[in-house]
Amino acid sequence: MVHFIGYIGFNNRSEIHAGVRDRALDLSYVRDALQVQEEGGFDRVLIPFGSNSPESQLVAAYGAALTSRLGFLVAHRPGFTQPTLAARQLATLDQLSQGRVAVHIITGGADSEMARDGDVGTTKADRYIRSDEYLDILKQEWSSAAPFDHDGRFYHIRQAQSSIHPQNLPVFFGGTSAEALDVAGKHADVYATWGETLEATREIISRVRSSAARHGRKIGFSLSLRPVIADTEEAAWQRAEEIENLVSCGSRAGGIASDRASATE
Repeated sequence: MVHFIGYIGFNNRSEIHAGVRDRALDLSYVRDALQVQEEGGFDRVLIPFGSNSPESQLVAAYGAALTSRLGFLVAHRPGFTQPTLAARQLATLDQLSQGRVAVHIITGGADSEMARDGDVGTTKADRYIRSDEYLDILKQEWSSAAPFDHDGRFYHIRQAQSSIHPQNLPVFFGGTSAEALDVAGKHADVYATWGETLEATREIISRVRSSAARHGRKIGFSLSLRPVIADTEEAAWQRAEEIENLVSCGSRAGGIASDRASATE
């Protein structure tokens, strides 16, 4: 089965246009984006996470209250919220939205991005180990009928138990390192990757499936693409070159970084 996942930023910004951003959180823009994608038949929308952006779970709760069918893929970074608390927050959001939420676990790749929220001194490998432990606890909090203890490298918990559990809360996960693929194979319901060549895409799917098989699991896939729309193929390629030039110029000039990078790193 194929699902279509859209995107909701917090204001009118991208790599190719600055937009009008009087506010970091433009409510009229968010409402319009919700309405267009619900009416357009999208299955979910990704809500990004960044160290200087509005909080993704709160935006998802707002979006769920304004829609009746649209699902939400909420980017969430381990390490800044205790996993037991995050489990209850996400389970509550799942209940409030009547099962329309999925969580996209963002381990975090850039040291500078992590440091803005106080995560200083961890390596990328450390963060994937932490994500693995975090997800172990998150899932146990979601499923355990009795209090449980946990003693790990990053977390020590005594008699954790939640009174609220999710109805339907898939876990998305990304990353191409060996550490990332092992965590994805163990925990992810859906592995998220960017659009690449057919050969590269075939290779990453094979690696992820092998990782999931080692844990006795099967896994779905999410492929993020940015379609370029035009009346003809020739016009579409021309527009794609224009976009590439705009992005390159913006990067050289220290232009705006997309929220989507933070949402999937």
